[in-house]
Formats: sequence, structure tokens, C-alpha cells
Amino acid sequence: MKYRLAAVLEPKDPKWKQISAGLKRAGLKVSSAREPEQLEREQLVVIGPGAKSASRVCSAARKVAPTALVLAAQATGFKAAWADAVLPLPVSPNDLKVRLADFERRDPVQSPPMMPHAGEGILDPLTNFYTFGHFKEVLFVEVKRARRYGFPLAIALIGFDPVKVKPSPGLQEQLMGGLALAIRRSLRDTDYPVQQGPDRVLLLMPHTDLAGSLIVARRICERVSRATLQHGDEVLSPTISVGVAAGEPGREYGFSDLVRQAQDGLQAAQSKGGNRVEFFDSAAYKAEVEERGTATPPSGTRAVVRS
Repeated sequence: MKYRLAAVLEPKDPKWKQISAGLKRAGLKVSSAREPEQLEREQLVVIGPGAKSASRVCSAARKVAPTALVLAAQATGFKAAWADAVLPLPVSPNDLKVRLADFERRDPVQSPPMMPHAGEGILDPLTNFYTFGHFKEVLFVEVKRARRYGFPLAIALIGFDPVKVKPSPGLQEQLMGGLALAIRRSLRDTDYPVQQGPDRVLLLMPHTDLAGSLIVARRICERVSRATLQHGDEVLSPTISVGVAAGEPGREYGFSDLVRQAQDGLQAAQSKGGNRVEFFDSAAYKAEVEERGTATPPSGTRAVVRS
């Protein structure tokens, strides 16, 4: 299904106008419908944060427009079991374009699309993550929005710990497929994983502070540690290490800074035996900067990394 006409079910005029403007910038037309019974041909229904009993509004909308995609517009929380997905507020047009293209591709009403090769299209065929090309578009938008509106932003760098057999290309594919499944089961629909290498995944978590990102990272780590993999005569129990870093509102940072911090965390986790999560501690970093009088702590410092 192509998403061209949308409705915003939001009783408050200022919020309705704000959401509608974001949808229009994403290339959608917005109908005048603001109640479920007013829906007609809309392919997309956005339920605003001002709707009373949003789940009931959603149920009513589905009765009138059963094939429409229903999004819950939220500025916080990012969980709405009654909707198909969450639309983070304020609306990012580029982000919404990517998400709608993803939904169009996965729409079972359409004929099955040809499977793209790795690195092409929107999704990678092995992991079902966004390809790096689309990830870069989303990354630019999310980092810019986080800095502009003061939203927290976190990343996690996930890497496999060494296994007891020589990893063949087939084994690496099996491991990455299993890791991708563990990651997808642990994420919200507003998070963005991308395969960074044959044994690494980079995870972008918008609207997420350090505490929230650690919950996600530890959940993934635990899921992987409980899994086993049959490889020939061997039964493998793969584990991962995770490095986490978060950009705090009001603190200047770039994406490259977060990547370096997450890389330090990953190396620290692996050096301690793996199967663990390490994170960049901005408070310790600040204390060390003040103590040393330099903005660059010595390479490999452990003062800024915490378990």
C-alpha cells in the first residue's frame, strides 16, 4: 500500500496543525478527518497525544479503515501496543519517509518484492536492519534533532566475543543472523540497528538516555548468552560485548565522539572477558578533564568506562 493520504485524530488545534505540518513536509496529504467516523480513504491514521483513551480511538479507526496504518504520535514513552508503530514528536519528515517506505516494502497486500543484495535498498536481507545508506540519512536527522531540541541520544556498539572454533563465512552468517534476531526482539520501533562489519552491529537509540540504553544493551547481551548454536559436532554458546555511550542534553557532542566512546566501552568489555556491557561515564570524564586540565584523556583510560 502506498501512503499518500493521512488523517490526524487530535482534538487540540495547535497540536493537530503541528503534526499535520510534519506529515505534509514528508510528502503526505492530510484530510480534514479528526474523528474515526470521519475517515474515508486515508491510508495512514495518526492518533495525537491529546486523544482521550487513545486505544479506543484506535479501535474505532480500525473498524472504519481496517487497512490503514495507525501511528501513535508521542513525545515521550515510545511504546503503544495498540498502534502499528510510534511516530516520535516533533515529526521528522526524513525519518517518516524512511519508516513509511519500510512499511510499504513489508506490506503483505503487495506482491513480494525482490530480495535486495546486501547494502542495497532499504533493508539488509540477512539482518533485516536498515542498510547503511538509509542509516546515514536517519542518523543525520536524529543527531540534528537531538541537539536542537535537547533530546537525549545513545548508541551501542555490539561485537561478538571469540568463539572456540575458527569462524567460517557460514558460521559468521549464522551468528549475525542470531544476533540480529536478539536485537530486533529487544528494540523499540524507534531504534535503528545497522551492521557495521562481519561481527559488529551499531545501534542508534534516539530519545534515550544512558540508563535507558543500558537496559536495552543488557537485554540483548542476556538474550544472546542464553542461546546455543549447533556447528558441526560442536555446540557453541556465543556471547557478545557491548560498549554504550550517550549524548546528554546541553552538552556539545558529535556522532563521532559517541562512536569513539562506545568503541572504548566495547574494548573494555572484551578485555574483561566479554559477555558484559561497559559504558562511557561522562561524570568521570568531566572530573578527569578538570584534574588534568585537558579535554582529551589519555588513550585507553579506564576512568571514563564503567560496567
